[in-house]
Amino acid sequence: MLGQNPPMRTQPNTYTAYSIGCASVWGAILLLARRRLDSQAWNTLRVVCSGWWMGWTSATIARIGYPPPKPLTPVGERRLRIASIVLVALGLANVIRMLVTGRLPPELQRRLK
Repeated sequence: MLGQNPPMRTQPNTYTAYSIGCASVWGAILLLARRRLDSQAWNTLRVVCSGWWMGWTSATIARIGYPPPKPLTPVGERRLRIASIVLVALGLANVIRMLVTGRLPPELQRRLK
C-alpha cells in the first residue's frame, strides 16, 4: 500500500551483540596485523588489545554491581555521538596507518627503545 512503511528488521541492541561485534573487529585487526606488522609493532598491538579487553572486562563487572546511568539529555547525546565518532575515526586511522606501513611510527619506536 502506498504510504505504508515496510516492517523494520529488528537488530539485537544488547551488550552481548556489542561484545560479539568487538571480538569480531579485534579478531580481524589481529589477523591482518599478524601478517603485516613487524615484531615490535605486533607486540605493541597485542598489548593495546589486551588493555582494551581488560577495560571491557572491568566495565562488564561494573554493569552487574552499579545501577544504570541516568538517560542523557538530547544535547548530551549529540555531544557524546560527535565525540565518539571523532575518537573512533582517529583510532581507525591509526590502525590503518600501522597496517599499511607494517610498523610503528618512528617517534613511537624511539620511545619504546
